[in-house]
Amino acid sequence: MRQKLAWFVALFLVVAMLQGVSATNYSKQSKVNTYTVYINSQKIPVLVKNGMIQIPNTPGMDRKEVFMAVNRYFSLRHKQPTGISSLWYGPNSDYEQRKAFSIPHQGDVYISAYASLTIEKDQFSVVTVGGYSSAACWIQPYDYWWSQDYPAKDLTLGVRLKFVAVSGSVYVSIPPGVAFYGTSDGAEYSITLHNTDYAGVNFDNIEATAIYGIWRVEDHTAGSFYFGDVGENTDYIQGANIIKVRGQG
Repeated sequence: MRQKLAWFVALFLVVAMLQGVSATNYSKQSKVNTYTVYINSQKIPVLVKNGMIQIPNTPGMDRKEVFMAVNRYFSLRHKQPTGISSLWYGPNSDYEQRKAFSIPHQGDVYISAYASLTIEKDQFSVVTVGGYSSAACWIQPYDYWWSQDYPAKDLTLGVRLKFVAVSGSVYVSIPPGVAFYGTSDGAEYSITLHNTDYAGVNFDNIEATAIYGIWRVEDHTAGSFYFGDVGENTDYIQGANIIKVRGQG
């Protein structure tokens, strides 16, 4: 059953290795920041290392609400210059969730994926994007109204950004400190964490250049969750997708 995960990761990793000749990659830098997210007047310290988000345990709080607040917080940090929104059609974010399975006498286990994408700079032939992607899981107990933490044994977050040129090839540049790697037409990110219920990545200043212009930008985010025997040894996958298309202005 775990072949699904191998296929999923291969989509992000193997193809990129074969096609990465036209992208610039920089060595990762160990950059750590701490942010404070407020949820119902309570402070939640969020650790960010190389763009990866770590959320501490939040006993007594609705776990899904914590995830949603962190998603909103980092999405709103990305500013779009005035006038750019009128040049591009398509959503700024996508959130999807579903029930993965139920545990008798305990509750329903949910999985989710979230993606947000901002056009940070647009010079027609040069487009820069930033955004935030995450994958999360939790349990909705039968005997409580609020959701609680329910970590997956393995949680894989994958993000694929794709840039489509009007004509010709695309050159992609990724700045230092952004843990993405370049491909022939975009940038990708993949990480697997263990015994956790959340994985998020924040990114900025990923730049695509095409001589005749960039007319389409895509963000394909997916989370893969493995819960072991309790989840019937199945990999549960949830995706979120954003497609932005340049308009006539």
